[in-house]
Amino acid sequence: MASYFVKQLSPGDTAKQLSLPTKYMKHLPRTRPGHAVNLAVMDAQGRQWHFRFTIRRNGHPKPILSAGWRDFVKGKYLKPGDQIIFKLEANAAAALYTIGVKRRIKLFGTEVWTAVC
Repeated sequence: MASYFVKQLSPGDTAKQLSLPTKYMKHLPRTRPGHAVNLAVMDAQGRQWHFRFTIRRNGHPKPILSAGWRDFVKGKYLKPGDQIIFKLEANAAAALYTIGVKRRIKLFGTEVWTAVC
C-alpha cells in the first residue's frame, strides 16, 4: 500500500530544511524527538538521496528533513512554489521512500505542472 503527500515548497523549505506534514509521521521511521535517523529516498531518475530525519524536540513535534536536503534542493534547482511528491511504497520486504518534483510553467498561455528531473 502506498502512502504519499504533496507539498508546495516554501522559502524556508528551499533555504534550510524540509518540514513534513505532522499527519504523515506514522509513515516515517520511528524515532524520539531530538534523535536523528538516516532516511534513504529514491528520486524519479533512480538516484538515491540521504536525508537526516528528526522530530523537533521543543514545542510542536514537527518532522523535518535536514542534512542532505540542501544537496537535493541544489541538485534539482528547486525554488519556492515547486511541489514535491513524497511517497512510501511499502511491501512485505521493505519500505521504499520516493520523491518527485513538479514545477508550474506557462505553456501557450496556460499554467501546467511539469516534472523536474
